[in-house]
Amino acid sequence: MTEQNSTKFLEAFVAIEEYLEQLNRGARGISFSQLVDILRRQHSSVRLYAEDLKAFARLRNVIVHERGGGKILAEPNDWAVEQIIRIRAILLQPPTVAVFAQRAVKSIISTESIARATHIMSERHYSQLPVYDGPRYIGLLTTRNITYWLGAKHTSDVPLTQISVGEVLASAEPGDSAIFIANDTLLTEALELFDYHERRQRYVDALLITADGKPQSALLGIIAVGDIPRIYELLSRHTGQA
Repeated sequence: MTEQNSTKFLEAFVAIEEYLEQLNRGARGISFSQLVDILRRQHSSVRLYAEDLKAFARLRNVIVHERGGGKILAEPNDWAVEQIIRIRAILLQPPTVAVFAQRAVKSIISTESIARATHIMSERHYSQLPVYDGPRYIGLLTTRNITYWLGAKHTSDVPLTQISVGEVLASAEPGDSAIFIANDTLLTEALELFDYHERRQRYVDALLITADGKPQSALLGIIAVGDIPRIYELLSRHTGQA
């Protein structure tokens, strides 16, 4: 272990501190931890890493304020350096949901048969399909509401080829839901949308991505509940580099 680790750590910490001060409109005269507590109320990235940032502030204080005779008394380990550099990248160059908008999104029109819809979902291993009536979004078809509809509404003498997706979507309960978000929404904000609604027991099954977050715009991508582990993985590997 060399003193180079402390240099890297302090450079990253200073960059984070300056960025947080800018977010707080250049306000000075408050501690770093107070700054974090102020900004965590408004910024999802700060909120997600608030406790890590406070821990790093304590480590910074040991490195900077407890130097003796020009020697560093506490040297951060490799893990701490890697973590603060990663968090700096997430704060200063935040990753967005655009990473989920890099491949074509399959949707279905409401007049298609539920047989066609289930074929698509099985073939592509989808658990949900956005449903449109022409250019108008009307709902999210999921394996859950299909199952509910089959058990509660379907009669065996009517073939699935004669049942429209719109009919299933209209009669299947409980309805599944989606929220539209813009392509530049932060990944940390996407995580919070799922968490916010889950804590209120108003579950969101998917986030639908368009350029401006409006339902009438072209669908660019979809983030399902099952993608949450991937979001954490993307954040854990984020370096801020293209």
